[in-house]
Amino acid sequence: MKVTIEYDNNLSEDEMIIQANPQIQDLSAITNIIEQRYSTSIFRGKKNEQIYFIRQPDIVCFRIENKVLYFYTATEKYSLNSRLYSVKKQLTANFLQISKSEIINVDYINYLQLNRNGTIEIKFKNNDFTYSSRRYLKIIKEALKL
Repeated sequence: MKVTIEYDNNLSEDEMIIQANPQIQDLSAITNIIEQRYSTSIFRGKKNEQIYFIRQPDIVCFRIENKVLYFYTATEKYSLNSRLYSVKKQLTANFLQISKSEIINVDYINYLQLNRNGTIEIKFKNNDFTYSSRRYLKIIKEALKL
Protein backbone atom coordinates (compact mmCIF):
# COMPACT_ATOMS: atom_id res chain seq x y z
CA MET A 1 0.00 0.00 0.00
CA LYS A 2 1.32 3.40 -0.95
CA VAL A 3 0.83 6.36 1.44
CA THR A 4 1.03 9.96 0.21
CA ILE A 5 0.59 13.12 2.30
CA GLU A 6 -0.24 16.47 0.74
CA TYR A 7 -0.37 19.61 2.86
CA ASP A 8 -2.86 22.36 2.04
CA ASN A 9 -2.73 25.69 3.91
CA ASN A 10 -6.17 26.62 2.56
CA LEU A 11 -8.01 23.98 4.62
CA SER A 12 -9.86 25.30 7.66
CA GLU A 13 -9.86 21.86 9.27
CA ASP A 14 -7.87 18.69 8.66
CA GLU A 15 -9.30 16.29 6.12
CA MET A 16 -8.04 12.87 5.10
CA ILE A 17 -8.94 11.27 1.77
CA ILE A 18 -8.33 7.59 1.17
CA GLN A 19 -8.18 6.42 -2.42
CA ALA A 20 -8.49 2.67 -2.84
CA ASN A 21 -9.07 0.05 -5.45
CA PRO A 22 -12.75 -1.02 -5.43
CA GLN A 23 -11.64 -4.60 -4.76
CA ILE A 24 -10.59 -3.60 -1.24
CA GLN A 25 -13.82 -4.17 0.63
CA ASP A 26 -13.33 -3.14 4.24
CA LEU A 27 -11.61 0.14 4.97
CA SER A 28 -13.87 0.87 7.92
CA ALA A 29 -11.30 -0.48 10.40
CA ILE A 30 -8.69 1.98 9.15
CA THR A 31 -11.10 4.93 9.19
CA ASN A 32 -12.30 4.01 12.72
CA ILE A 33 -8.74 3.90 14.02
CA ILE A 34 -7.92 7.28 12.50
CA GLU A 35 -11.12 8.93 13.72
CA GLN A 36 -10.76 7.56 17.24
CA ARG A 37 -7.08 8.37 17.52
CA TYR A 38 -7.51 11.99 16.51
CA SER A 39 -10.79 12.83 18.16
CA THR A 40 -10.06 15.11 21.06
CA SER A 41 -13.06 14.84 23.32
CA ILE A 42 -12.93 17.15 26.27
CA PHE A 43 -14.54 16.23 29.57
CA ARG A 44 -15.79 18.83 32.01
CA GLY A 45 -14.76 17.76 35.48
CA LYS A 46 -15.76 19.43 38.70
CA LYS A 47 -13.40 19.90 41.62
CA ASN A 48 -13.90 22.28 44.57
CA GLU A 49 -16.88 23.93 42.84
CA GLN A 50 -14.71 24.78 39.83
CA ILE A 51 -15.10 23.34 36.34
CA TYR A 52 -12.00 22.02 34.57
CA PHE A 53 -11.70 21.04 30.91
CA ILE A 54 -9.64 17.87 30.58
CA ARG A 55 -8.59 16.30 27.28
CA GLN A 56 -9.34 12.62 26.83
CA PRO A 57 -5.68 11.49 26.41
CA ASP A 58 -4.90 12.97 29.85
CA ILE A 59 -7.45 10.78 31.63
CA VAL A 60 -6.20 7.64 33.39
CA CYS A 61 -9.58 6.14 34.27
CA PHE A 62 -13.28 6.68 34.92
CA ARG A 63 -14.56 5.13 38.15
CA ILE A 64 -17.88 5.05 40.00
CA GLU A 65 -17.48 5.60 43.74
CA ASN A 66 -20.50 5.87 46.05
CA LYS A 67 -22.81 6.25 43.05
CA VAL A 68 -20.83 9.24 41.71
CA LEU A 69 -18.78 9.08 38.51
CA TYR A 70 -15.22 10.39 38.81
CA PHE A 71 -12.36 10.55 36.39
CA TYR A 72 -8.71 10.61 37.29
CA THR A 73 -5.73 12.23 35.62
CA ALA A 74 -2.18 11.35 36.68
CA THR A 75 -2.46 13.73 39.64
CA GLU A 76 -6.09 14.84 40.14
CA LYS A 77 -9.61 13.52 40.68
CA TYR A 78 -12.69 15.18 39.15
CA SER A 79 -16.41 14.45 39.42
CA LEU A 80 -18.44 14.12 36.26
CA ASN A 81 -22.19 14.59 35.99
CA SER A 82 -22.82 11.76 33.56
CA ARG A 83 -23.37 8.02 33.32
CA LEU A 84 -20.58 5.54 32.65
CA TYR A 85 -22.32 4.04 29.61
CA SER A 86 -22.67 7.47 27.97
CA VAL A 87 -19.02 8.30 28.66
CA LYS A 88 -18.00 4.96 27.13
CA LYS A 89 -19.62 5.96 23.82
CA GLN A 90 -17.37 9.03 23.60
CA LEU A 91 -14.09 7.25 24.29
CA THR A 92 -11.42 6.18 21.84
CA ALA A 93 -10.25 2.59 21.37
CA ASN A 94 -7.47 2.92 23.94
CA PHE A 95 -10.06 2.92 26.75
CA LEU A 96 -11.17 -0.43 28.11
CA GLN A 97 -13.98 -1.31 30.50
CA ILE A 98 -12.58 -3.59 33.21
CA SER A 99 -15.61 -3.81 35.50
CA LYS A 100 -19.19 -2.65 35.79
CA SER A 101 -17.96 0.53 37.44
CA GLU A 102 -14.62 1.32 35.80
CA ILE A 103 -13.06 2.17 32.43
CA ILE A 104 -9.29 2.60 32.12
CA ASN A 105 -6.93 4.17 29.60
CA VAL A 106 -4.57 1.37 28.50
CA ASP A 107 -1.90 3.95 27.63
CA TYR A 108 -1.38 4.49 31.36
CA ILE A 109 -0.91 0.82 32.30
CA ASN A 110 2.51 0.14 33.79
CA TYR A 111 2.05 -3.58 34.40
CA LEU A 112 -0.52 -6.28 35.08
CA GLN A 113 -0.53 -8.99 37.71
CA LEU A 114 -2.80 -12.01 37.30
CA ASN A 115 -4.24 -13.09 40.64
CA ARG A 116 -5.28 -16.61 41.66
CA ASN A 117 -8.87 -15.56 42.23
CA GLY A 118 -9.29 -14.70 38.53
CA THR A 119 -8.87 -10.95 38.77
CA ILE A 120 -6.14 -8.78 37.30
CA GLU A 121 -4.36 -6.16 39.38
CA ILE A 122 -3.64 -3.21 37.11
CA LYS A 123 -0.82 -0.87 38.10
CA PHE A 124 -0.78 2.54 36.45
CA LYS A 125 2.28 4.64 35.62
CA ASN A 126 1.34 7.10 38.39
CA ASN A 127 1.57 4.25 40.98
CA ASP A 128 -2.20 4.07 41.37
CA PHE A 129 -3.79 0.64 40.94
CA THR A 130 -7.12 -1.05 40.44
CA TYR A 131 -8.58 -4.52 40.01
CA SER A 132 -10.55 -5.95 37.14
CA SER A 133 -13.74 -7.89 37.55
CA ARG A 134 -13.65 -11.64 36.78
CA ARG A 135 -16.67 -11.07 34.57
CA TYR A 136 -14.57 -8.85 32.24
CA LEU A 137 -11.48 -11.11 32.24
CA LYS A 138 -12.07 -12.54 28.75
CA ILE A 139 -12.67 -9.09 27.24
CA ILE A 140 -9.55 -7.70 28.89
CA LYS A 141 -7.37 -10.58 27.72
CA GLU A 142 -8.62 -10.19 24.14
CA ALA A 143 -8.18 -6.42 24.11
CA LEU A 144 -4.67 -6.55 25.59
CA LYS A 145 -3.72 -9.69 23.63
CA LEU A 146 -2.81 -11.71 26.75
